[in-house]
Amino acid sequence: MTAIFQSLFAAFIRMRYQRTWEGQLTTQVALPHVVWGEVLWAGLLSTMYVVIVSAVLTGLHAAGFLHIKVVLLPVLLPVVFVAACGFAALGLCFTAIVPTIDHMNLPVFLLVLPMGLLSSTYFPLEHPVLVALNVVNPLHHLAQAFRGILLGGPIAGHLTGVLILSALLLGILVPLDLRLLRRRVLGD
Repeated sequence: MTAIFQSLFAAFIRMRYQRTWEGQLTTQVALPHVVWGEVLWAGLLSTMYVVIVSAVLTGLHAAGFLHIKVVLLPVLLPVVFVAACGFAALGLCFTAIVPTIDHMNLPVFLLVLPMGLLSSTYFPLEHPVLVALNVVNPLHHLAQAFRGILLGGPIAGHLTGVLILSALLLGILVPLDLRLLRRRVLGD
């Protein structure tokens, strides 16, 4: 969620209202640098948030309130970074196509919230249609892989799903983002 919101709202504000991108593009920085900078920043910010949550989980584990495999918490960080970069590419795609900041609620309510609610993060889903939809939901695979790592359970399939879906998001959406943003920012 952090990566999508960072690349959706914050990137839009930097692009449209603060004109930060315009200032960057008057230097030797090219649009691909700006786009990849937004993706990597959103990935890094999300990873920093996971570090903070990991510190809290470690404290709760040390106090005896929680029983997880604390030594495996650092293993989550590279996976979070890659997944967050994929989600950031998705957010930038919407940044490129929504006309105003007032329209930012559309992707949030039509895609981001349903993706979160239907990811088995908050409650298990057993309906066959919802289970089938989760095959293409990277957030579902991320939550299940982290559960497997920290609590024990199946990891390989979900970890593979996260990495493949994140690579697809990056490989497909970053070039699309570049094309759409080039048209929007540079008028090409």
